Amino acid sequence: MNVPSAPLSMMYQEQLLAEYRAPSNRRDMPDATARAERSNPVCGDALCLMVRVVDGQLADISFTGHGCSLATASASLLTQTAWRRGISDGMSMVAAVEAMLSGVDVLEALPAALSPLQGVTPFPGRHGCVMLPWLALRDALGPSASR
Repeated sequence: MNVPSAPLSMMYQEQLLAEYRAPSNRRDMPDATARAERSNPVCGDALCLMVRVVDGQLADISFTGHGCSLATASASLLTQTAWRRGISDGMSMVAAVEAMLSGVDVLEALPAALSPLQGVTPFPGRHGCVMLPWLALRDALGPSASR
């Protein structure tokens, strides 16, 4: 069994716990132009990410569902940082978060608000929790998403 050597406090930083306790943009969006649902069958986390795209910009973004502290905190941070960005910026952020979790130094490419997610990097068993909302964003902004 491979046990991470990093302390759990590295993963459960106070900022992530605060986002979990009071997540931003956790609400339905009846006027969404695209939505995507993702779930993790291993743990039961499930969320729906909704976006309203206007003139190629993320004019609004929100999520509903239930998840662990890391999935909820990640969704909260996603909605705060992707809001008012272009679709290509949103897709770039998805790739950068995925690369960061793989150990690639991409912090300069990401908003500083997302840096607490880097604390999850030494815990590969929890990468799926962090990526759940980001993969939903990719699905929502993908070529088959309605606009």
